[in-house]
Amino acid sequence: MNKNKNLKVTPLIGLQWGDEGKGKGVARIASSLSKNDLVTRFQGGNNAGHTIFHKGKSYVFQLIPSGVFGKVKIHLGAGMVINPYAFLKETERIPEEISFLSRLSVSPHAVLVMPTHLFLDSISEKSKGKKKIGSTGKGISPSYTDLVMRRALRIGDISQRDFKNRYKILRDEHKKILKNIFQYKVSDKELRESERNFWQGIKFIRSLIIKNSAELVAETLAKNGKVIAEGAQGTLHDIRFGNYPFVTSSHTFAGGVATGLGIPPALIGGSIGILKAYSTRVGEGPFPTELGGEKSAVWCRDKKVIDEKEKFPHPQIGSMLNSKDEFIQGVALRKAGSEIGAVTGRLRRTGWLDIPLVKFAMKINNTTELVLTKLDVFNNFKKIKVCTHYIIDGKATTKIPFDLSREKIKCIYKSFPIWKGKLSDYHGKPTRLNSRSGELPKEAINYIKYLEKTLGAKIIYVCTGPEEHECIERYW
Repeated sequence: MNKNKNLKVTPLIGLQWGDEGKGKGVARIASSLSKNDLVTRFQGGNNAGHTIFHKGKSYVFQLIPSGVFGKVKIHLGAGMVINPYAFLKETERIPEEISFLSRLSVSPHAVLVMPTHLFLDSISEKSKGKKKIGSTGKGISPSYTDLVMRRALRIGDISQRDFKNRYKILRDEHKKILKNIFQYKVSDKELRESERNFWQGIKFIRSLIIKNSAELVAETLAKNGKVIAEGAQGTLHDIRFGNYPFVTSSHTFAGGVATGLGIPPALIGGSIGILKAYSTRVGEGPFPTELGGEKSAVWCRDKKVIDEKEKFPHPQIGSMLNSKDEFIQGVALRKAGSEIGAVTGRLRRTGWLDIPLVKFAMKINNTTELVLTKLDVFNNFKKIKVCTHYIIDGKATTKIPFDLSREKIKCIYKSFPIWKGKLSDYHGKPTRLNSRSGELPKEAINYIKYLEKTLGAKIIYVCTGPEEHECIERYW
């Protein structure tokens, strides 16, 4: 497939529970790529929420790869599940001056998300009660379920003459499941608008380039082009190796690139890992370093943004960030980092960086380089922490237990002093991470160097603001 044996597909993977800044990382890297290069998604659907600030405006991409504002080819890969109407509406939010449809293609093997998949997702989640896993309700799990059950409809099916009939058969099967298992009857009225939107989306997809993912990758590499495989969610949400069962329905780590694009594993090179300077998590599941512990988890589960604004109407961010009450610290960190779910609008749980979990994620992703995001959020802290070890059954360890949610874990922390001033003053300045150069505050450099030494990989970008250009690029 690949004439140049040295060229590999580069996965760009989140090393935490998602929301690490993958969209910005991809956009930053893609800005230096050419029309011969490719950025492709390989798994997930519109449960992703990759936020990019372009020319002062915020865009949240759920399906479209984050290289859309560059010159690169962009592709929705075989391992994805695609809601046609959501896809259409996402394209309509892109400014008219951005020419991208000629660069956009979709795999025929990607699975279609039907309107009834959304009903199955939301009703199933509600039926779990307190045992819910925190689904986004986008129909992702039911869509992948149909694929495993060998009855899914895929992008390639939309050109078949019997497509509408096959759609109706599967739709009616879903309605039976809803009625017989969940005691929920879907009315024709409920479905009518959703189906109208679905067929509008199908019409749009028929106008696009339908291209086999493996062929596209092979063609790009054969012409010495670069290929970036953009991950969604995060490693710790992987269906098999994440914090099961609080996971997504696809393989989110670098190993998923081969199955998600239909390419040999030998074509996959070392990954670029994206990690936030602290940790966040949306929804249910274990979170060893969470500020406020169980109180925070319950608050973020039961409350909305408006509730938090009413409870903390005019926060003094500085004093709250340095409060002795860890729950208050967590609230302030959420506000300082604008940690609200890009897809769900839910409050993100916040906590310190977890070195054992990041090391685990790096190992299974073959991470060779790192992008560190949101370092600027620490501007008003007096000190920051990272978890270096767990204490489980009285013993210190960096090993991740088989079932994180069933262990009573105490974290061992290392503290760092914070810098004075704002890191935004350093936007766009290349750095050797040399404290004598004055390119960054020494406290920030010491923190970055500690992470590099501890994690065993170079940090190639340090993000110090939301805009694509608000990055400090590493050079040697």
